[in-house]
Amino acid sequence: MADFTLRPMTIPERKYSYAQSSQLQGQTGNIGHLRGDFGSNDNWFYTTWFDTRPQWKSDEFKQDLDDVINALRSEKYGLLKNRVAMRSFGRANKDSEIQNSYATVFGFRADTEKYAFLLRCIPVRGAPMVLTPPSSSFVSL
Repeated sequence: MADFTLRPMTIPERKYSYAQSSQLQGQTGNIGHLRGDFGSNDNWFYTTWFDTRPQWKSDEFKQDLDDVINALRSEKYGLLKNRVAMRSFGRANKDSEIQNSYATVFGFRADTEKYAFLLRCIPVRGAPMVLTPPSSSFVSL
């Protein structure tokens, strides 16, 4: 399992958890993004991957992504366990709050040895959780 650190996104990092131009995605090493939701019962976990740069989606990257997602679904973190747990985790980490026009969103960054993953978490039924790896060569702090 990949070791990683988890922290709230900084204000400048938040913009990278949203769609960017193809040029900016290339400059930041964006490999793609994962859309997830908890389904109609708030406890399921469905995901869909969208490639941005499939040539950079190595086996190592896929393993780190799987490890981070599985850890965040575990009891240790609980961020992606279900919708209620996501909301609780976000509220317990006030620095992660991102106010927008329709809901309070929570933003986190998970850093492995080689990859940085940005998570934009929207604990509202019907709204997706989005995980965007902004950089394929980031070394954790």
